[in-house]
Amino acid sequence: MRIIKKYIYLFAAGLTLSVACKEKIELEIPSAAPLLVVEAEVTTETDSSYVKLHLSSDYFSAAAYPVVKTAQVRVNGISFDFDPIQNLYRPDSGFDGKPDSVYNLQINYEGKTYTSQAKLEPMFSVKSFFNTYKPKEGFLPAGYSVSYVGYDDRPGTKYTYFVGGKYDFVNHVDSFDKNKILFNSAQTPVNRDYQFEIPFTRFDVGDIYTCIFRSVDKNMYDFIEAYNMQSSGAPGPFQVPPANLPTNITGGALGYFATYQVVRIRHMITP
Repeated sequence: MRIIKKYIYLFAAGLTLSVACKEKIELEIPSAAPLLVVEAEVTTETDSSYVKLHLSSDYFSAAAYPVVKTAQVRVNGISFDFDPIQNLYRPDSGFDGKPDSVYNLQINYEGKTYTSQAKLEPMFSVKSFFNTYKPKEGFLPAGYSVSYVGYDDRPGTKYTYFVGGKYDFVNHVDSFDKNKILFNSAQTPVNRDYQFEIPFTRFDVGDIYTCIFRSVDKNMYDFIEAYNMQSSGAPGPFQVPPANLPTNITGGALGYFATYQVVRIRHMITP
């Protein structure tokens, strides 16, 4: 009988603990003060330079990021005015960046000043494109690969961000896929012509391959590399943990200030 009573007491204690474990506990997560987020670009393409500003929001918030419309924005002393249609700050018509020039960004917002500096690095020379027929290889179907001939005589290590895609004949626009390449001049020959095959490309005769080369500085190279690492796939044990991306903006803001020369090319696939 004592043994039975012992088990009854243990059962009652266990039941009490299990009920207690179901108690609802609410945690208050403190909100962080919003930070200014900067997306700024000066490029060699006319009327393509802009500065986009918004405020950060809480991690668990589903609200849209608040757009900043009242800042004073200047690049090398030139005023960038707010465009309410595009929610961007833009210079007057006709503005374009010049290779080998240094650009200084200054943003004044709510009593704070944010600055950045970047050199607009020149692009290497893209001499020509050609295509080569290849049979089926692994998951790649039979078709034409695309390569370019380049020449790079720039001193020091230079960085390039490259995106490729296909011309959309229906909508008459360039449609870029996930074929994005980030590389530097330490990975390619210097002071002589070289051939580079664009990876994972297969096209048919009559297709138009389209691509954009952008010269970037080391700061932007690091930013794109970190961004690609964090957005490379679904969460998992081998995924990079979330963290603030590197920034070249001083004053406590997030984001980037990029300067680059742009080279756009279309190449029609021929037999």
